Parts: sequence; structure tokens; C-alpha cells
Amino acid sequence: MKKIVLYVLVLLAAVSCGSRGGGEVDTRPMSEREWTKADVMDLEMKPVSSFAKDWMALGVRTKEGVNAMTISWGSIGELWGKPVVTVYVSKDRHSKAMMDEADYFTVSAFPQDRRSKDALVYIGSHSLKDEPDKLEKAGLTPELSELGNPLFKEASLAFECKILYSEEFKRDRLPEEVRSLYEEMGLHTMYVGEIINLYEK
Repeated sequence: MKKIVLYVLVLLAAVSCGSRGGGEVDTRPMSEREWTKADVMDLEMKPVSSFAKDWMALGVRTKEGVNAMTISWGSIGELWGKPVVTVYVSKDRHSKAMMDEADYFTVSAFPQDRRSKDALVYIGSHSLKDEPDKLEKAGLTPELSELGNPLFKEASLAFECKILYSEEFKRDRLPEEVRSLYEEMGLHTMYVGEIINLYEK
């Protein structure tokens, strides 16, 4: 009964938020989709290359709608006895304000093909603020988890995370060799999220 009530609430929230970001948002129960839950302790992946080389998509949903941006900085590990994903978002990105408003975020991995790479290039270089249909233009189909957080039909793996901690970088504490990065770019904020669910296909 609780699952039914939760799903109804998620569906109503999805309708009230609309589909800003582009395209229709799939709100069917997870059991009717391709995703299956997996145990994060059994995860087999190459975390460094998954972020740095393959890239991932950071997804967030607020009353404004669903948004996603490409990330190549991040880590997967353990903190305070919890499995966590850590991501970094510049204050220059529209996603930053949405992350500060949200309680959850998702991190999605995609198949290593041209279509996926093109989609990641697109969402990494276009802003929801200026282009409300950027996800549709990128060829991405938003879905909602049981908790109402964004997944993408085209993804192959997704971490659903609850924000535990966030903090902006301190300019005076940055290593000398990276300070030049921030001469024309806003400082990044670190978000540590507890992995609540791991979905895979």
C-alpha cells in the first residue's frame, strides 16, 4: 500500500512539474521498465575512467523540472559507513542552483557509442536556462525513479543519491597548479551523496 501511495505522489509531482528539459517524462512503475536494482557492493566498474574518459550525466529534479549536465570529475567510495558518490558542480552552471534546492541527485553511465557521446557533449555545452528542451535535443528520454528522481532511458547504469554534505571550494586552499582554472570560471561545489539505489540494465 505504501508503494502505491508513493508512486501516486511521484506521478502527481511529475505532472505538476511538467516536463521542462524536453520530451515526455516516463513515470511508469520501475517494474514495467528495463531497470533492475543491484547491490552496490557487487558493482564492477572502472570509476576513474568512467568519469574522466567515458563521462557521466548528473541528473537533478526540482519544481523547475528535470535537468542533466555532463560530468568528468567525481568519485565512488565509502564515507561515514555509507556508500557514496561525490560530484562537483561549478557555480557557473544552472545545475548548481538546482542541486542546492534538491535533496537527491542521480549519476548515470551510458553505453560507449557515438550516440551517447554526442548526447553527453550536448548536455554539457547547453543550459536548461537558455534551452528548455535541451534533453530532447540531446536525444535523452527522462524517466523518474520510485523516489521521483531523474533516470534516462538511454543509460545503462544509474546511481540514485541522497545529498549528505556539500561545500564550495576555498580559493586560498586550492593547489597552486589549479588556481588558474578559476580565473575565468566559478568555483566548484562538492556534493557528497549516499547511494540509496543502484539501477542497471
